[in-house]
Amino acid sequence: MDDTSLLRSLDTVGAPADFEGRLMSELARRRAALASDRRTRTLRYSLAAAAAAVLAGFLTLNVFLPRRGDSSASGDASVAELRNSLPITETKSYRNEVRSSSLEPRTVYILEQVSDAPYKYIKY
Repeated sequence: MDDTSLLRSLDTVGAPADFEGRLMSELARRRAALASDRRTRTLRYSLAAAAAAVLAGFLTLNVFLPRRGDSSASGDASVAELRNSLPITETKSYRNEVRSSSLEPRTVYILEQVSDAPYKYIKY
């Protein structure tokens, strides 16, 4: 038996009365959503490009333009002083104090930052 003979034996069915109207309204809604997505995507890419341009400009200005005070004699002296100095940093492990403090509930440790600079130049 052929598949086409099975199809011919079936009754034909018509579309619902409001099918065309619903189809056209759904197509219009999808086209509007697609246009909105395109506008959103365009805006997103343009904002990303603007941010990248600002970052590139900032980096370019910091790399290629001289900073104030670098060309003075005191700037040269400070560079020479930095080359002759030896930065020393000392780390402190609080692991043992934390372990022992867990046995003593009244112990409170307050840690403060002593200096704004991570290290100081010390000459010997």
